[in-house]
Parts: sequence; structure tokens; C-alpha cells
Amino acid sequence: MYPLAGLIAILLAATGCAQQPARQTAASETPATALSAPAYVEDCQPCAIEISPAVGAFRFRFSFSPAGAGRVVHSIAVTPPGGPAASQSLEVKGMMPLLSGAKVFFGGQDLNFDGYKDLMIIISHGVANAYADYWLYDPGAHNFVSLGEYPVFTVDQAAKRLKTYERGGSGGMIYESRQYAFLDGKLTVLRVEKQEAIENSPNFRKTIEERKDGKLVTIERQTVRPPR
Repeated sequence: MYPLAGLIAILLAATGCAQQPARQTAASETPATALSAPAYVEDCQPCAIEISPAVGAFRFRFSFSPAGAGRVVHSIAVTPPGGPAASQSLEVKGMMPLLSGAKVFFGGQDLNFDGYKDLMIIISHGVANAYADYWLYDPGAHNFVSLGEYPVFTVDQAAKRLKTYERGGSGGMIYESRQYAFLDGKLTVLRVEKQEAIENSPNFRKTIEERKDGKLVTIERQTVRPPR
């Protein structure tokens, strides 16, 4: 449905992406790049993200490791507002190597609709699909908790849902879309729509499942003919 460039454009438009130098707070401190939403950055040394007006801005620093002909972000050091040093290190797993000059897509976005920005970093992408590591901000502990790796979320503020779309082959006829919501604090799949090839047939099978009484049940199944 969405090629990678379109998916990133949707994310940037939805969040009103902007980045600018933040004010230097001390003579010995490097000015931070302020990110109001996820954005492409060359590096974070540091980047600053305001988690909420009350909490203030955390600072984030990338640590890179060489990988093949490029490099990967292997961890992100997290310094709380007003803190003199990092209090947490976030491990970045399985990142696709970045070639020279390639930027990192990173930033804060409220995923669980609690008024605090959470974190995301794209770790791999192809022509059609992109995947990211996510962390939720825990206001009680004042730190970030791993949510895991997912296809890049589209955040539906009105419905309070997170949506993903993975496109496969056959000109996009093979795909899988999911809708998630946080139920009792846990990210839960509410709806799955999947279309896959039928063996030894030119047609495809579309299946839709929705969560009812605590489990996913099939509500629709049909055969789809390819366009002529």
C-alpha cells in the first residue's frame, strides 16, 4: 500500500517534523539538536527530545560500530533533564548497516497516548517496508522500556490505534496489515488483514481477523483475482 518513501512522508507530516539547534546550557556542554518529532539525523551528539512540558527534554547520544562497508547504531545513551551524565543505555538490535553519508531516522512520538513521547529508530528498510525499534517512556521510573521491533507504525490519534502495513510480492497483491491498541498497558493486536498467494493458482486469499472476547477470530475470507 505505502512504499517506504510514502510511509516516511506520512510519518513526518503527521508529527510535524522539525529539528533545530537547542540552546547551550553550559559552557562545557555541546549544543544539542532539538527534535520535535522523528527526523533524519546525521548523528546525535546529542539530540534533545522534550518528552512532555512537565518532564522536560532528555538528551540522547548515539554509539556507532563499524559493520561491513558502513556503520550501525549499537546503543543510545540517555541523559535525563538536568542530569550530568547518562542514566540509561538503550541497546539497538539488528540494525542494517548505514553507508557513508546515510542518515538515521530517530525521534520521539507518543505511541500509547499517555501524553509522553516515546522513542523510535528505524533499523532496517527496503523499497517497500521499514522496521523500527521502539521504547515507551515510563513516567514512574523516568526511563524508557523496550517495546520491541515492529514495522514502522502509523499513529492514528483519533482511534487511539497503531497501524502497520507490510507489502510483499506480486505487485503488492501480497500484504499484511495490522492494527494495535494498548489494552491494560499491553500492546495488543486488534485486527489483521492478510492476503497471500494460493498454491497452484493465479488467485489470492484474503483473510480478515478481529479481536473478540479476548482472541482473534476470522470474520471474512475470500478469493481475490489479480487485476488484468
